[in-house]
Amino acid sequence: MKATLRKFYYIAALLFSKAVLVLPYKLSVQIGALIGNVVFYFAVKARKITIENLEQSFRDKSKKEIRQIAKMVFENQGKNLFELFSFPKLTKERINSFVTIENLDAFKKALSYGNGVLLASAHCGNWEIMGAALALNGMPINVIAKKIYIPQLNSMLIGFRQSKGENVILRSADNAARQMLRALRNNESIAMLIDQDTAVPGVFVNFFNKLAYTPSGLATLAIRTNASVLLAIDERLSDDRHKVILEPIEIKRTGNFDADVLNNTAHITQLIENHITRLPGQWVWMHERWKTKK
Repeated sequence: MKATLRKFYYIAALLFSKAVLVLPYKLSVQIGALIGNVVFYFAVKARKITIENLEQSFRDKSKKEIRQIAKMVFENQGKNLFELFSFPKLTKERINSFVTIENLDAFKKALSYGNGVLLASAHCGNWEIMGAALALNGMPINVIAKKIYIPQLNSMLIGFRQSKGENVILRSADNAARQMLRALRNNESIAMLIDQDTAVPGVFVNFFNKLAYTPSGLATLAIRTNASVLLAIDERLSDDRHKVILEPIEIKRTGNFDADVLNNTAHITQLIENHITRLPGQWVWMHERWKTKK
């Protein structure tokens, strides 16, 4: 039964992919927003989690404002889906026509030190567009990704990223740690999304005034390898263009390894929170961010 269901999901994704490629790009993004809006009304559980998370994080906002932001969250994810499935037809020139990379020189400077670069990122805007834009503009990008347990769909998603010059490291792979260390030794970058509660080594840090279990791998790697660290965030603009924001992050070392991992993870998380606070409709509030308790 599971095998049949997985095959159905893959065929549905394949047909969806073909349909998206037929549509004009801008129209497909608009359709994505429409579908996200429809999903907002029908995905009861996801809508409930989104609104509850927003209410707890923005206590000064009215119920009307919270609902408006929640709808924006679903619309943004709808747009993201259509943008990702448009990857096969998005050339470097096409992506550069609607993506601006802010402070790319900071990335190049970080690479000049020769110890590799860690990109601290989050599920803001469209992080897939950000990775593609950076890779197509000459940055050596390795992305850490979760394996999708439908082999054909997993291969499809990896193929989308690889088509833009990104290398994909599945975090469940037996040699994932070796791949990451090799990438840094080769003076490449590793992009890590550290804004979700996932089954990886982590620490509890403050996130919107509540303790949230947060992946600590990036801080650990930075301290142990001396790799440079950049905050890398995508921002969707009002006309559905994108702006990639790159900011150097100073990793502080006191000699107390555990404390340094905790404090640097907390600092990076605060930077991510600052961005989400400015554009709350572009983060994935349907994620159960505070599910793990200390």
